[in-house]
Amino acid sequence: MIEKNGFGFLHYGILVTVVLSGLLAYSMFSGDRQLFLPGKTTHGHHQIELKCDTCHVESFKAGEPMQEACLTCHSESMEQARDTHPKKKFTDPRNSGLLSNLNATQCVTCHVEHSPEITGEHGVTLPEDFCFYCHRDIAKDRPSHEGFEFDSCSNSGCHNYHDNRALYEKFLQKNIEKPSILNTKRTLIATGLAAWKSKNKNIEALNAEQHDGANIDNYLPLFVDQWQGSAHAQSGINCSGCHENQGYENQSHENQSHENQSHENQNRSTSSSSLTLEVCSECHSRHTEGFKQGLHGMKLAAGMTPLSVSEARLEMKPDALHRELNCGSCHAPHRPDLKLAAVTSCQGCHDDQHSNNYASSKHATLFEKELSGELAEGEGVSCASCHMPRKKKGKLVYVEHNQTRNLKPNSKMLRPVCMNCHGLEYATAALVDKSLIASNFSGNFTEQHPSFNMIRVRMEERRRAKKARAAQRDP
Repeated sequence: MIEKNGFGFLHYGILVTVVLSGLLAYSMFSGDRQLFLPGKTTHGHHQIELKCDTCHVESFKAGEPMQEACLTCHSESMEQARDTHPKKKFTDPRNSGLLSNLNATQCVTCHVEHSPEITGEHGVTLPEDFCFYCHRDIAKDRPSHEGFEFDSCSNSGCHNYHDNRALYEKFLQKNIEKPSILNTKRTLIATGLAAWKSKNKNIEALNAEQHDGANIDNYLPLFVDQWQGSAHAQSGINCSGCHENQGYENQSHENQSHENQSHENQNRSTSSSSLTLEVCSECHSRHTEGFKQGLHGMKLAAGMTPLSVSEARLEMKPDALHRELNCGSCHAPHRPDLKLAAVTSCQGCHDDQHSNNYASSKHATLFEKELSGELAEGEGVSCASCHMPRKKKGKLVYVEHNQTRNLKPNSKMLRPVCMNCHGLEYATAALVDKSLIASNFSGNFTEQHPSFNMIRVRMEERRRAKKARAAQRDP
């Protein structure tokens, strides 16, 4: 019914249609596809949720096209893991019956996106007792598991579906008697600079007079002063090594002014517009590739703009929300300080309990002693020591910038990180205690883990069986 000289139902319908059409058109042409998402994405994928073709490589087909998309990003980590559930296990004719319980050949069987109402920890969308589908008779083979609930397999720190590099029986037996804190002193793997210089003996360090930079807005003296004491100058890398074809004149005054901050705050600044990931990758390819594979740089790997701190789902400091993540976000370009980047950069953005409690932790105390010279380099424990550890491959030393390699599930940290300083049982017990993680491992906790108690029983049973067999042979 249309009211005379008024605004009737039909008019309201037309108005609503026009508004919705405008919103949809705006979303399509502005690149904002939020309205088209069928549901909230998981923490692992939310950064690239608007880059639909990253996962949906062939329109919205499931099956093998979707599986190939998953493996494009995750195959390398699966190869490194001690995967107890690889695809070949289920394509083996002897195990074909298992597929009737659960199609474990497809990632999307367990990890369905856009379904927050059924999504649990680590993006798993199956009920917590899904282990029951195949292991309902586990107590027959393992009497020690009698009475265990099937939703306790993973959340008790005993099993991971994929990565069990530190959670399998032989490894537990091998490390069961290790003390909580190892007696051997932990030393950080030295940086690769010394090895690089030994291979490039003809390259001499540069001094302030040898710079080839241009003076922009009178900032050059400050830049040169910072640069001459850096590893870049020691390695013979002049200004043009990073700024060639980058256009000094295109740098904004705002980005330049970040270099004029205090030494401590430099690492908290946004990245310089001229020092992009592509520039740094010319010399630091392994680091930048790891960065793109991790949560900090996965948007860049997908061809998107850098991640903004405001996009994070974790708690972040309000004054950091405007920053974008690039190499310069953690490393002040003209004076890269690895020790400041190892803590200050992290603390400048992250505002969760675990991060905020670092300053009062035992790890932080050790790191402060290292900075003061009371301890040798590497004996302290920074944020990066655990979440971005240094690795050595042959003579090559690099920092693992891909945080997903040793985080979520956190048991992946056991072998590459925790066991550098702690015994396996102690470290496993610590990582299971969520309140202890929140306090950054400050406080008391049970140093024994139930998995190890079962291993002790099993070892004793085997010892007795071996002794009985020996008695039968030699009565």
